[in-house]
Amino acid sequence: MYTSPDEARSDLFLAGAVFLFGPLLLGVVLDLLPLDGIPGFGLVLAVVLPLATTLLVPWLLIRYRKERLSDYGLGVPAQTFLPGLLLAAPIVAAALLAGLLSGGDVLADVPVVAAAASGSWVQLLARLVSWVGLVGLAVYMTVKARDAFRGDPMYLRTALLQIGRIVGLVAAGATVLLVVSTLFNEVSSGSLGVIARLVLLPVAVAGAVLLATQRLRGNVLTARPTLLTPVVLLAIGPFALSLNAVSFVFGVWQAAVLAGVGLLIGSLLEARRSALGPLALGLALAVTTSL
Repeated sequence: MYTSPDEARSDLFLAGAVFLFGPLLLGVVLDLLPLDGIPGFGLVLAVVLPLATTLLVPWLLIRYRKERLSDYGLGVPAQTFLPGLLLAAPIVAAALLAGLLSGGDVLADVPVVAAAASGSWVQLLARLVSWVGLVGLAVYMTVKARDAFRGDPMYLRTALLQIGRIVGLVAAGATVLLVVSTLFNEVSSGSLGVIARLVLLPVAVAGAVLLATQRLRGNVLTARPTLLTPVVLLAIGPFALSLNAVSFVFGVWQAAVLAGVGLLIGSLLEARRSALGPLALGLALAVTTSL
């Protein structure tokens, strides 16, 4: 598969624009339509809306360009699923440990456990669909970035460490500010649980990145813009500007953590040329963490 740089950039920017602005536009349209009374509408919306803003445009562009799904890492050996689960393990462990340190039920914040306990699976289904769509979009945009942006070739491990250091510094700064802000308030068992989550999740993502540098093939060549694409995508997706200082810093913290996840997705894709590893990572985070 090859598309010209101009075509690849147009495809990439179109898919990214729909992801960023599609929910807002669809929300305005849906508010104007009297659909609330339709049985099952909430369930359909929870499934269709994330897919419409993530995978719909890539799917249409793939068909328009007459590309193959194998060009995007599908239809590869199933064992490429396992590295994604391996890199998800530190993040899942950190989420469980944060729940334990909060003093409550360690499994209360695990989405799949909460869904089983309440008998309500809509929220879990929505999380699964959202993560599948987000990972699929990240995979699509990473592949497009190979043709869209020319950069000096470098080893995957080197690019991973360079980008990871920057993301880690941002996460560390936001974490320190949030911890200090929390400590200035009344310290309780609940606030200790918040501090544990603020500290453990960035550390776990950093640990997963370091694990990736050891476990993924280091002789693979990539380019820095290729790896930066999923990092930026996941970072700006949930980020929202706020005039409240604490809310703003928390947005930066969340963006940095998800940027680390985006770096893992890009690294898995570049190392294995398979979308199954990133998909495994996304599914593991969807069912076991609150990210």
